Amino acid sequence: RNADKRMRVLGMTARLTLGVPAASIEHLDRILGSFEDFCTVTASVRAAFPVTVTVVDSLGVELTGATAAA
Repeated sequence: RNADKRMRVLGMTARLTLGVPAASIEHLDRILGSFEDFCTVTASVRAAFPVTVTVVDSLGVELTGATAAA
């Protein structure tokens, strides 16, 4: 809650799951390094509050986890 006792969003967590194993994706590092720039939701709200994004492949292997704040 803020100073006026109103509920506000303090952060967001997004978990993206790939439909295939990471090993089957060519140029995975380049894809992971650029995908957040193209995500409309996270790019829009991250200016207002921290967003944590985790990417896992179809086997459940975590590929990245990063927090970006305004």
